[in-house]
This record gives sequence, structure tokens and C-alpha cells, in this order.
Amino acid sequence: MLSGRKILVGVTGGIAVYKVAQLVRDLKKQGAQVKVLMTPFARKFVGELTFETLSGNKVFWDWNEDPLAHINLARWAEVFLIAPCTVNTLSKIALGIGDNLLTTTALAYSGTLLIAPAANTVMYKNPAIQENLKKLKERGVVIIEPEWGVLACEEEGEGKLASVERLIDWIIWALYPKPLKGKKVLITCGGTREYIDPVRFISNDSSGEMGFSLARVARWLGAEVEVVAGFTTAQEPPEVRITRVKTTEEMRREVLKLFPEADIVIMNAAVADYRPSKTSPQKLKKREKLIVELEKTPDILEELGKIKKHQILIGFALESENLVENAREKMRRKNLDLVVANPVESMGSKNHSGYLITEKEVREFEFKTKLESAEFILSKVIEDRGI
Repeated sequence: MLSGRKILVGVTGGIAVYKVAQLVRDLKKQGAQVKVLMTPFARKFVGELTFETLSGNKVFWDWNEDPLAHINLARWAEVFLIAPCTVNTLSKIALGIGDNLLTTTALAYSGTLLIAPAANTVMYKNPAIQENLKKLKERGVVIIEPEWGVLACEEEGEGKLASVERLIDWIIWALYPKPLKGKKVLITCGGTREYIDPVRFISNDSSGEMGFSLARVARWLGAEVEVVAGFTTAQEPPEVRITRVKTTEEMRREVLKLFPEADIVIMNAAVADYRPSKTSPQKLKKREKLIVELEKTPDILEELGKIKKHQILIGFALESENLVENAREKMRRKNLDLVVANPVESMGSKNHSGYLITEKEVREFEFKTKLESAEFILSKVIEDRGI
């Protein structure tokens, strides 16, 4: 997703600069073209040679070799991220001060500027700094909020530079078009658990990878994303609100609460079809034989199909046979706008294959990652529904 994209990374004089070396390395590894722009004081923390080696490009910090460096770098970059950004530098940019190559380039850059502050908690919370942050946000600058943790001064609080994963996620976000801007997307993922007793349960092998991938891409496309997740093993997407549930009934209640405000609803969760008709309040003792009577769980997707109004409703069908036929029948029976049909082998795996089915067509697909699959699915939703 970053292959060939032009990323300009601005580095200011903070101890968190060491993390940016890993960022540059990861961006380069993902195929991006990376140029690094440093303030004079940043060079006291990490020398240019480090970033030149990692980026494969010359590092910029003054105008000695190019009197128009601020203009040329601003025109070259598709994304400009400043990380770490000291409170000094963010205040200069907020006030329109261009006293070095980095701040001057920020003033010359016409795209979406990403700023990731890192500072002592008291400094960051200073009213003057908060006022400058507000000014930047009002101008469309994206502030990647710092994280909570132990800081270089050995105090604990908000001020740590955002993780490399979050920084890369925001870079990708800045590169994507925003056809889903203003849309609310509700996604379920993971497996539900139906308890036999306090420690034993019925569940499945869902990792949540597909649902979390859909959440990442929907956010990149501009949507406001809500995720209702059961048990998952996949890495959670950053910058997305996730509500955790355990049982099918808990998921049902949470989804019904969020459903009226949603524009697109993607029901990817591997919901248990059955639950014990009785749950023991105490841990059952081991015995030769245990007979558990099961009853059907609520069909959340079918219930949503009956009450939907403006919502685009998308379901998933996991089948071991007659994949397309069974998925089509499910789409009609549950009043879905689109269904993704997958063979059982896709559960818990990294790659993803199957069929995307609407009333008009059946599209077979196969991708090496579920992130690629998520991009394909959402692009088809946007195309099919004219968003």
C-alpha cells in the first residue's frame, strides 16, 4: 500500500527521535520513497548518516546545496509527517514562523500535514501549547496524539511519541481518498463464546483478522468506524473504537444499540450458532461423560435484515460445500445487500479467498492478505452502491 509513495519525514530535537529510525526503516521496507528533513538541534540526537543509510536518500537540514529546498521538498512529498514534533516546533508552525528548513517547508506544504508531538506531560498540557494545537487542528493539520507512559524525564503521563504502527497507519490514511467521509461503519468480528460453566465454553477458531482489516481500510477511506468484537487473536487496528463482548447475546445487544446510526454494517463475526440451554454457575467436576443440551443462539444478521432502513447490510457465509448457492440463499433469506462467501479454510488463516456476491454479479477473489481483501470488498461496496 506504500509502494512507490513519497513520504517526507520531519525530525525535531527530542529524545524520541530514535523511534523514527525504525519508522524510516519500516516505510522503506514497505516500498515507500522516504526523505528525511531535520532541524539543526535534531542532528545532536541522531546524525544524518543514520537516516541517509535507512532511507537511501540525502538528509536535508539547511539550504546550502539547494536554495529552494523548502519548495522542492514540499512539492515532492505526497505525505509530510513531523515526528517527533517538539512543542517549540509545533508552536512555530501554528504561529507561521519559518526559521529553519523544516518549519519553512511546513509552511510551503499544501497537503495534509501530520504532526506527532512528543513532550513532557506538563509542557504538553500547558495552556499555550494546547491553544497552538487547537489552531493547527482548525487549519486541517492532523495531530497524532501522544501516548501515556514513562517519559524520558522518568515522569509518567501523556507525552510519549505515538507508536510506529500508529504513525504508519496515519500515513496510509493520508494517502487514501475519502469516499466514506461522513459515513458511519459498524463492523463485528471475532468469535463469540457460549459458556458451559465459568471456565468452559463453546467457540470457534476465528482470529478477527478479517474484521480488523475491514476496520482499518474503512477508516483510511474516511469513515467513522465502530467495531464490536468477540474473542480475537489478531492485532487491533489503531484509532478505531472497539467494544468487547463475549457471548452472542452481548454482541446482539451492542449491535442493536449502534445499528440505527450506522450507514454500512458489516457482520463479520463468527457468531456461535448454539449455546448451552443451561449454564452451570459453578465449575463442573470432571466425569466420565458430560451431556450438554444446546439451543439456537439469536440470529443477529437476520434480525438486522428485518429492521434495516437506510443501512447497507453485508454478511459473510462460511461454507464447506455449495459455496455460492448457499451464500445466495443466505443473502435472500436475510435481506442482505452483499454477501462474502468463504471456504472453511479461510477461518484463522492469513490469506483470503472466496466470492463476493450481489444481486447483479458473483466475483471470485483471492488475496495473500486479508487487508487486500478488505480493500477489494469495500471498493465493491462503494462501486455497487454509488457512494
